[in-house]
Amino acid sequence: MLPDCIRPKYADDLVALSVGSSLVQIQDSLQHATDGLVRWTNQHGMSINAIKTKVMLFGDNNKDIHIYIDNSTIERVKSYKYLGVILDTDLVFRMQVDYAVCKAKRTLNKISTLIKGREGFSVKIGIDLYKSLVRPHLEYAIPAWASISEKDLAKLEKVQVDCLRRITGAKAHSSSAAIEVVCGIVPFRFRKRELCCREYVRIQCKDWVTVNSSHGQLVTAQNRIRVDRRL
Repeated sequence: MLPDCIRPKYADDLVALSVGSSLVQIQDSLQHATDGLVRWTNQHGMSINAIKTKVMLFGDNNKDIHIYIDNSTIERVKSYKYLGVILDTDLVFRMQVDYAVCKAKRTLNKISTLIKGREGFSVKIGIDLYKSLVRPHLEYAIPAWASISEKDLAKLEKVQVDCLRRITGAKAHSSSAAIEVVCGIVPFRFRKRELCCREYVRIQCKDWVTVNSSHGQLVTAQNRIRVDRRL
């Protein structure tokens, strides 16, 4: 079993997290966790790739931190993609938004090759393609980076509206709200809030909830929380 100081534990993505009132405290805690992991890997005939290992210091970027693996200094980075989400030192997630927008646009361009003007597949199929292929890029793990700025949120909203315009063949000056109503798609800011609420309920109920799948409800000892599964 991996050392308790390494959390969370995934097959090939291990993280040591430390929170403290001083840089020295954080550095000592991370070094202790790293040393424990090195000892564990040595006992099991494995080794850690120091080149691929990175360290990030959130908050004050003027200070430096030094963590070592077998006398090799771990590189300090200002951003890192972990489990598909790009983390930055200020946790503003601007790079994550740009990354999500880029992936969604690439997928939209592939879908667009099937459309010629107002011809091609039906609007219903186009909406289903948007829900299954484009939107997942925009909302992947969004509860973790939902604190984005209004400007970044507008970027995500624009991708959704542009995609729906392309699918329906609507003009560029068409109302965004009208297009979303016609397509039956919730505005992205409301979709974001819904996903965050779902995740909050899941976390709160994780240890003491039982699922009554036949009634589509979450049944708890204290109350009943109805989960709206509509998209």
